[in-house]
Amino acid sequence: LLHIAYSIQETGPLWATWQFPIERLFGMLIPLVHSRQHPYTNLINQITMWLQFAHLQ
Repeated sequence: LLHIAYSIQETGPLWATWQFPIERLFGMLIPLVHSRQHPYTNLINQITMWLQFAHLQ
């Protein structure tokens, strides 16, 4: 959290540059990746499987 004050001075008001929504999204996506060689393919496969299971319910 120490970077917040510095970021406000450098980039302006928080409403224009707040990063928590994208950081939260990354926090949800990163655990889905289990492959170091093909992370994007693995991520797409995990999301596709998740959507298929959600559709079955």
